[in-house]
Amino acid sequence: MKKILITLTLITLIMSCSYASNSTITINNVDFSIPSEYQGGKMINGNYKLENIFSISCIDENVPSAIGLWATEKDFSEEMVIDGHPVRHYYAYNEYAHENISHAYFASGESVYEIKWTNNKITSDIEKLIKNTPQSRIDEDTFYNTLDKSINIYKEQKIDKLNQDSQYNYLETKYNSYASQQNKHDD
Repeated sequence: MKKILITLTLITLIMSCSYASNSTITINNVDFSIPSEYQGGKMINGNYKLENIFSISCIDENVPSAIGLWATEKDFSEEMVIDGHPVRHYYAYNEYAHENISHAYFASGESVYEIKWTNNKITSDIEKLIKNTPQSRIDEDTFYNTLDKSINIYKEQKIDKLNQDSQYNYLETKYNSYASQQNKHDD
């Protein structure tokens, strides 16, 4: 019995050590201390993800794609400054998750980051994550203008895609109509 108790104690200690080691992650040379409720996720392609519940990403490489959908499908948006970091927060009800999904886009150093979580508010944990990153070297106006331009790029890309799809459908219909007429003449 004593051996079982010692074994269980050791297993608990080992598990808590591995759990604690997962509390700080680094993305784009910035450390994030992950709140306990969001620990247990994985680093995937340089981003931290815990299922569909929580994620942190540096979106420098593709701001339009990262922000575009959420900016156009939002139920709510707000701009704020958290400890020197310009932040834009969106949330929308997600029918698949059956809950609100928030996205906070913020500047830290010379980069733009996205935190996604299930809620409709910037919680104290999210605020703390943002506060504990390096100060932004991007001023508020530049940050918000960059996001707005990215949203416009996203919308233009979607319109271009719709136009391409429409043109394709028109040509396909025209071809099918022509082929159908040719088949009638061959009979």
